[in-house]
Amino acid sequence: MKEQEGYVDCPQQQMILYVEKENGQYGPIQTGSYLTRNYLDDYFLKRNNLIAKLKAQVQQKEISPVRFFMILEDLTLPELSSRVGIPARKVRKHLLPDAFSRLSHEELQKYAIVFNVSPGQMVSLDFPEEGQIPRNPAP
Repeated sequence: MKEQEGYVDCPQQQMILYVEKENGQYGPIQTGSYLTRNYLDDYFLKRNNLIAKLKAQVQQKEISPVRFFMILEDLTLPELSSRVGIPARKVRKHLLPDAFSRLSHEELQKYAIVFNVSPGQMVSLDFPEEGQIPRNPAP
């Protein structure tokens, strides 16, 4: 890649690229991220649309808040079961709204810890800003 082709105007995320300079030698330049500049807004738009769709499904009692967070965190049933410490057959039941309403406080607390939210936020899906779901750091 030539030096002129390497420059991307994106101050949010800077990176170092090694490119061919005008004198024929390779060297580092500081530039912005092409992916961040061109695709990050699209990602957040799609994620916010997914959140709105899932919230509507929770409000219509089609899915439970456990399923809501499971989809957002991109977890499988065995992964969630392992992180929460609840057998997979019980977690599968908790994906349904009726079973979720019968959760014990201890089970709700376990799910809240895994999803990095308070039990109250988990039940109400009420977050500080619309679309701002806290990200759970990798275990």
